[in-house]
Formats: sequence, C-alpha cells, structure tokens
Amino acid sequence: MRILLLALAVTAVVTAVFLAWYMQVRPSGQQAGAADAQAQSRGSHKQVNKSKSKVKPAATHHGNSPDCPDDDCISMLVNGDLLFHEGLWSQFAKNPTATDGTAFDFTPLFEPMGKYIQASDIAVCEFETPIAQRGGPYSAYPIFNIPPEVADAAAKVGYRACTHGTNHSWDQGTEGINRLWDTLAADGIAQTGSYKTEEDSKKPLVVDSPTGGGKLALITGTVSLNAMTADHDWQVDRLRESGDPNHQADIDKAVAKSRAARAQGADVVAMSMHSLQEYIDQADSWQVSEAHELADTGAFDVIYGAGCHCAQPIEKYKDTWIIYGLGNTVTETASLPQNVVNNQGVTARVQFAGKKGKPGSWRVNRIDWVPTANVQGQSYKWCPIAADHPDGSCWGSDKDAQVRQRIWNVIYSMGADQNVVREWNITAETQAKEQAKAQSGQQAEHQPQAKPKGDASAAPKRPAAKR
Repeated sequence: MRILLLALAVTAVVTAVFLAWYMQVRPSGQQAGAADAQAQSRGSHKQVNKSKSKVKPAATHHGNSPDCPDDDCISMLVNGDLLFHEGLWSQFAKNPTATDGTAFDFTPLFEPMGKYIQASDIAVCEFETPIAQRGGPYSAYPIFNIPPEVADAAAKVGYRACTHGTNHSWDQGTEGINRLWDTLAADGIAQTGSYKTEEDSKKPLVVDSPTGGGKLALITGTVSLNAMTADHDWQVDRLRESGDPNHQADIDKAVAKSRAARAQGADVVAMSMHSLQEYIDQADSWQVSEAHELADTGAFDVIYGAGCHCAQPIEKYKDTWIIYGLGNTVTETASLPQNVVNNQGVTARVQFAGKKGKPGSWRVNRIDWVPTANVQGQSYKWCPIAADHPDGSCWGSDKDAQVRQRIWNVIYSMGADQNVVREWNITAETQAKEQAKAQSGQQAEHQPQAKPKGDASAAPKRPAAKR
C-alpha cells in the first residue's frame, strides 16, 4: 500500500512539473495572433516600400509646336533681315527727336507675327543694321543708323534672341555695335554676332526653351563687311569665303563655339550665315560651299541664312538641313523689277526632337514655312501670304497666289522632302489644338473623382447631440 501511494505521489509531482514547464514555453493564442499580425505588418510594409521605390517616368516637354515625336522638342522661329530704310521708319514716327523711347511705334508693323511666334518656342531675329542713339540722327543706305525703337518692337512682339553678324555691322563702327548690344540687352533680347568685348565674342549664346524642352545655341557669321575692316577681328563674327587667308580660322571658330555650347548643356546648335549676293532665287557658290563645309564638321543641327534679300531653297545635305535664304522680314518696298523679291520673305519654324541632356538623340523632324509680304494693302506690315489667309490678303488675291507659288517652287527646287518641309497653315493648326484641348477637358469631366482621405463627406455622420 505504501508503495502504491508513493508511486502516485511521484506521478503527481512529475505531471505538475511538466505542466508548469509547458505553460511557460508555449505562446498563448493572443501572443501567437500578435506575432502573426507583426509578420503580416512587416510583409505589408515591405510591399509599400517596394511600391514607393518604383522610378517615376521622366517628364516630357513637347513645346508649342503641334506635335512632338520624342520626349522633348524645341521649335525655333527664324526669318530674314530687319531691313529699315527711311521710307519705312518714317511711316511709324511719333516724335522722331524724342529720347525716351517714344520717337517711333513699330508695334503695328510686327503685330501680325505674334500668332506665329506664340506657336513656336524661341523666336530669333536677324538684326541687319546698327542703331542710332535715341532721338537720332538716323541714316539709311549705304551707311545705316536706324531708330532704336526697332529693337523695342522686336522684344514686344516676342523675339527672344537676335543675331547681328552682318555686312552692315561695322557701318557705325564700335559705337554702333555697342549701342545695338546695350539696347537689345536692355530689352531682354539675347544676342550674338557683334561684340563689345573680346570676352563676349568667345562666349556661345545658349538659350533655354521657355517650354522646358532643352537648350538652343545660336552661332553666326558674315561673309563681308562691305569692304570695311573692324578695329579688331573679334568684334564681328565672320565666315570669309574659301581662298581668304582667314577662311579656315572662321570655320574653326564657329565649330569651337558649337563645342563650347554643347559643353554648357546645349541640346541643339543652329548656325546663321549672312550672305552678300542679292535678289537671286538660287543659293550662290559661297552659300553652298560654306554651308556644306560647316555641315561636314557635324557641329550644327541646322544651318539657315539671310542677307540676300530673297527667298531661297531648302536642302538636306547629308544629315543636315540648310535653309539658304529667308528674304526680308520687314523692309521698304523696292520698285525695280529686278529687285521685286526684296519685298518678299519666308518665316520658318524649325522643330528639333530628342531627349533633353542626351547628346546624339536630337534631329530636325519638321520645318514649317510661310511666305510673307512687306505690306498689307497700302500699309507697311509683316503679312503672311498663306493658303489659309489668316489676316486676309497682302497685295491682293491674284498677286498673293502668284508670289506664293513662286516661293513654293523656289523652296523645293533642291529636292526638300515635303513630309518634313511643309507649308505652315496656322489656322488649321490652331483649330486642331483647340479641338484636342476641348476633348481633353471632356475626358477629364467624365473621369470619376477619387475622394481624398479625411474627406468629411466620406466619414460616417455622427448623430446630433440631444439636449
């Protein structure tokens, strides 16, 4: 009996010890649930962090042109010479001797160009001549000294940059160059071509696209200074013809500026050439040889020209587009039959497409052009001779059609691809933009709006307090 009682006592003690140990090492149901919840929380946290670490798509900047086939685009508007004779500037005189900027008002002359500039990103003018001090005296051909209010009007219509390395750059010597530089700078217009200092002459002009598409560099040069010589060779950018002892140095300088511009972040580089042979429909020997030589360097994305006072062909040479002559933007009417092309011009929008900050990705993907007249009816005014007639006729329907066809024939005379080089119909373009905007707005209206977190309307309503 004693042995049985002793065995039962030992069994009870062992069982008690085992139960005590088991309760200590086994987690409770609540503890297990908490552990599981912590594990799920860690897994969920990892998923959230993983989703946050996804790379956002890069921003795109398509600019003001109607289409962009890549991440980024820059559209540059260029046109021919701002060529002012007394017969032109006198039409816009208010108080010619005034020195406060009110001597002339050229706003009506440039105003019709505004819609074309707004449909571009960066508008660039060709400032043919030096300017006088405010209040005059003024002078016209052959030694120009034109009213400075021309620069004011250029800024007002929307030009963001101007080139001024031309055959008339030295007409007023150092003083004329300095006045033009200071006036354009005061008007907020970036510039290149003739310089106040040697240091300025070495700096490439790089302009940021206001639509964020990238950076455009502008380089220029003139074949001639009308048999004059600047005090210092750096004062005016030159592109002297083959055979001139300075020819290769001029080419090398332009290429060096292009490289410096790209080192400063320029995505595209445009080269402006100022020629001398006037009133011809075809590119002259200097234009062709110089443009091809510049293109062969691979330093330039587009080459365009002014100075001939005539519309000239557009050519694709190897991989480089060349616009040989843009005629005059505004000018006094020339009446001699052989000079009638003086009264005509071309405004072109060149669009570059690529990826901002990625060298080698950029190319010209479209060139839109519109022929222009220097008058509308009896008034001097920049006037588009366009198929859509956005501002009515310039000279009259018959003459407009004749001139438009003549310039069309000239533009395509060197085989420009009409899928790239297209006549600019700004009315159709504007309507398409407005339609696309309206459709986008309608789609936005029909999209369900997600309620933000914490929205009081999404929370359950509390019962009103009883009093």
